[in-house]
Amino acid sequence: MQAIGRVLLVLLAGAMFLWGLGAPLLALAGKTAEGRVTEIRRQLGDRGEAIPNRYAFQISYRFALPDGSVVQGSTQQIGDYFSPARFRVGQRVVIRYLPLFPWINVADWRWGQIFEHLIVAAVGVVLIYLVVFRNKGRASKRVKAS
Repeated sequence: MQAIGRVLLVLLAGAMFLWGLGAPLLALAGKTAEGRVTEIRRQLGDRGEAIPNRYAFQISYRFALPDGSVVQGSTQQIGDYFSPARFRVGQRVVIRYLPLFPWINVADWRWGQIFEHLIVAAVGVVLIYLVVFRNKGRASKRVKAS
């Protein structure tokens, strides 16, 4: 049973590591394009947080690649009752995408996102280290003690 827990924790840590590398990868290898917001949709009801009347909004956008093909993407943002703060339908937005995989993209690109993602990637690495390498040392110590 402990082995299943360790495997699940390593998988979770690996997913955190890969997700955490997304923004730095976009920063280093990504290209920018101009896109347009195509739809803003409020999802569910009030979030029930300490700050009342805040909702999750699904923001869809579209941008064209240099070869003329169109890619659609979406993001989520928290906003007040009527609309999210930074986006409006038809508004131009800067998209950062990977040229080889344009479906990996982010709207409203900010360099600060790199640091947030690197922290998540670092936590993933630490979890993998603690689960994989620290437990190997403990298992060998148990064998020697017997």
